[in-house]
Amino acid sequence: MLPPEVVAKVRRFYTYQAASSFAIWIPFWTLWIRGIADRTGRKRTILLSEVFRSAGILGYGLATTFAGFVVANVVWSLGAAFSIGTSSYLYETLLATKHESEFPRYIGRNTMIQLLANAAGAFAGGLVVQALRDLRLTLFAGAALNLVAVLVALTFVEPAVARTTEPTYTEQLRQGLRVVRRREGVALLIGLEVFLGVTLYMMALYRPLYLRFLGLSDAQVALSIAGFLVVAAVWSAFAGGISRVLGEFGTIALLVALASAAFFGIYGAGVFSGAVLFQVPIYVVWSLQPALTTAYLNRRLEPGQRATVLSMGAFAYTLALVILEPVAGLLTTSTGLLSLGLFLGVVTIVPCAYILARWRMTVAPWPAMTPLPSRLVGGGRVSRFHRLLERISRLRP
Repeated sequence: MLPPEVVAKVRRFYTYQAASSFAIWIPFWTLWIRGIADRTGRKRTILLSEVFRSAGILGYGLATTFAGFVVANVVWSLGAAFSIGTSSYLYETLLATKHESEFPRYIGRNTMIQLLANAAGAFAGGLVVQALRDLRLTLFAGAALNLVAVLVALTFVEPAVARTTEPTYTEQLRQGLRVVRRREGVALLIGLEVFLGVTLYMMALYRPLYLRFLGLSDAQVALSIAGFLVVAAVWSAFAGGISRVLGEFGTIALLVALASAAFFGIYGAGVFSGAVLFQVPIYVVWSLQPALTTAYLNRRLEPGQRATVLSMGAFAYTLALVILEPVAGLLTTSTGLLSLGLFLGVVTIVPCAYILARWRMTVAPWPAMTPLPSRLVGGGRVSRFHRLLERISRLRP
């Protein structure tokens, strides 16, 4: 059991996430856009994230030109950039009391709260749009409600965890890059975040358009998304248990299988209205993947490099979006919206299959093997270099 003061901090973090995630604009922001064509403390970065996000969401609603949308997107992106290390606050709060091993369970509950807040916001947004017929009102209301998250974040207490940082930002980034290069487990998890995360984001971007393509009204779109979020929230509550039973490799394989099967199912089902159910496994993966990959990364990183390495993963993710978003737009424009499912399925299964193969070869070999100590190797003298490699091979990836 956690000490009472830590329980209070965790619950306060949950309250912040609920306020931040009650976004009634989620089902409609892409429709509205289409209509117009570690060195810093955890608390400070969370505050900056929510302030920029609130301003960006408000900018989306006020923008009436492409240039206005670009400015709003830049502001919102700043908020997204500062939000990269927010999970580190929860991890280090647990780490300070030596309960970091329970992070998957608590981040799973946190994701459940986020998704339930998302579902409530989506349902409320559907009622607003159905009654008032104005998509922009959800953006204005969302920007105002997001300020509640800022007020809650002001009450946060910086985790009492020592961080060893580099003297300059440049050296901090270099050290983070060294960590990624030398620990294949970290590099593979970042790769999973990129390829699986990008395809899930692309589906989220096109989801309102796809649901309209299947014949759903604005109210039905909001109700469907709210229902999917509730199902995903239930799954995310068991994130820690799923990871404990299946292990890291089994959990990653499950996420890849669910996502790729759902994408191919969307393509194969065509305009059949029941194809909307393929969104359920996509939402389940979307709820589990960030929480569990973050948990696996956090346990492999030191406090002084945790947010830096996570930000490198976000950079790679954003770079992949820059490449894939125009490709997806060109593909759906020239061949139709259904081809998106085939495209996302291929982008998911091909690189993630390689990631799984490398994980099994280097991070968690099967069957598990223990290197034979050099002192037991007969037939001559073993070099010092060989002994060094032997010791390195015992290090955890």
